[in-house]
Amino acid sequence: MIDVLAVCLLFYPFVLLAAADNGGSYSCGSLMGDGHFCLDYSNRLLVKPPSGSNITSILNLSGNKIPAVTSSTFSDQLLLVKLNLSHNEITTIDGGALWRLSLLNEIQLGNNRYACDTRICSFRTWLNSNSKMVKDLNEVVCHSPGTLIGVKIIEINPSYLCNNKTIDSIGFEVNTGTVFLIWIVVPILITFLTAI
Repeated sequence: MIDVLAVCLLFYPFVLLAAADNGGSYSCGSLMGDGHFCLDYSNRLLVKPPSGSNITSILNLSGNKIPAVTSSTFSDQLLLVKLNLSHNEITTIDGGALWRLSLLNEIQLGNNRYACDTRICSFRTWLNSNSKMVKDLNEVVCHSPGTLIGVKIIEINPSYLCNNKTIDSIGFEVNTGTVFLIWIVVPILITFLTAI
């Protein structure tokens, strides 16, 4: 009995992928009748996704108050095939969190509060490579800064978001110009002044 269950769990993500390719339905009620592979946490005022099962294939987190998706957000749910993050308060998404979800073939990300600055560079890159799986791509728009409100993230020039990246450290920003000044110009200036 245990061996049969182990084999079923091993091949379950591939069965879901085959169903998706054939236009299959993903409703929670139709999956093996027990709901263990489909988790619906919609409209629960969550500020972070609950830790899930490593066999979760469908996860609905829509209508919550999640502010960000970090690189470790879905680290224990790598078998996700369908994910809904729409209608949250997400300002940033680390693209690495989504790249790790290699089985993902449908996602909803719209109606969030995206801050279109350098922090979403990796997310913009992920969107460009995976736009066909984003079911609400037209609603994935900037909420700030003011000049980009309502602009689709996929339409923003990547060089705008990804150039002059900043490193947030200990409450202040260090950009590439500052690094150049500190590591190159200051030692040269000190050497020059001490030689005089």
